[in-house]
Amino acid sequence: MRTARHGLARLLRGCSRLSVLTTSRVRVAWIRLRFPHVRMRGRLLVERGCQVYAGAGSLIEVDGCALARGATLTTAPGARLLVAADYIGPGSMVVARTAITIGAGTKIAEHVTIRDADHDHTVPLREMAFLSAPVHIGTDVWIGCKATVLAGVTIGDGATVAAGAVVTRDVAPGATVGGVPATPLRRRPDERCQD
Repeated sequence: MRTARHGLARLLRGCSRLSVLTTSRVRVAWIRLRFPHVRMRGRLLVERGCQVYAGAGSLIEVDGCALARGATLTTAPGARLLVAADYIGPGSMVVARTAITIGAGTKIAEHVTIRDADHDHTVPLREMAFLSAPVHIGTDVWIGCKATVLAGVTIGDGATVAAGAVVTRDVAPGATVGGVPATPLRRRPDERCQD
């Protein structure tokens, strides 16, 4: 009896996984159909409620990333967004006006905001002018819940951004930063200081 229940549970888990993968493939196909200049490849998982919007002449490349429920990827016309991250968490938002690159092995927690542009305060806000600078996030980076990464920032390989941090300056490889604005807290023990 116990073996039969175990077998049935495995079968149901397998069916559930197949259903998730099938609906993810349908979402990917819909995104590709809607935005032909969006390239999605590798082992993708696109959960319900994810939004992808590519402005005219822009490029979005997603390679093997799991986009959790409610994640948003957006590019302005002519912008470039390259995502090789393992995971982008629920409710997280990546908005490129110029260029954002996210390296392989990177994991982004829930409700994270990554933007490469700020409002230009030399003109009235109603004119919606922006100042933008590329954002580069290296490989094997962890970005904690509700963190914000702003324009012109480079986050080095193996770095950690603490939950709730606002990153306004570059982060050294292997460093851990936290706070508003984010400041160094420590380095990974296996990293040698190269400053």
